Amino acid sequence: MVNDKKMLPKRIILMRHGESAGNIDQGAYATTPDHKIPLTEEGRAQAREAGRKMRALISACSDGACGENWRVYFYVSPYERTRATLREVGRGFSRRRVIGVREECRIREQDFGNFQVEERMRVVKETRERFGRFFYRFPEGESASDVYDRVSSKSLVSFFLFNRCFYSDDMRIYTDGPKLDIRNVNF
Repeated sequence: MVNDKKMLPKRIILMRHGESAGNIDQGAYATTPDHKIPLTEEGRAQAREAGRKMRALISACSDGACGENWRVYFYVSPYERTRATLREVGRGFSRRRVIGVREECRIREQDFGNFQVEERMRVVKETRERFGRFFYRFPEGESASDVYDRVSSKSLVSFFLFNRCFYSDDMRIYTDGPKLDIRNVNF
């Protein structure tokens, strides 16, 4: 029987994806769409280690608050590198501990535009520095303020806090770097 009592998670853990091909070679963005950039072998190893550490952190609650019946719910961006990170992290958790997984497109990477040619992106990023990093909108992309609006909207916050995680002790959100920084401004 499912407990109808709604409760908030004990904690929300935000995690950036492991090392990706784009982290070690900016040229990858010129030939591979951003959402298809894969993890490197090192990135997969980082994610597996993060999964082990997370599970140890959650299962070793010193105050006994987690108990034996703790469970988690995962949210992940639709980008390949974040989904691959979640697959590796998930190896650290048994199926009975995972309430569910949801792919949420609102927590995806900032859109820098289609196929990012290195020389063009260098000029665009120099312009962004002169204009201001937060408000500069990338050609064919979005600004950091656009991302802030997307991830801090009342509907997204309400969704995370009051929808899928009612019976979860912990919630993890796997996302890309710039968004983590912007979300931390709001929460």
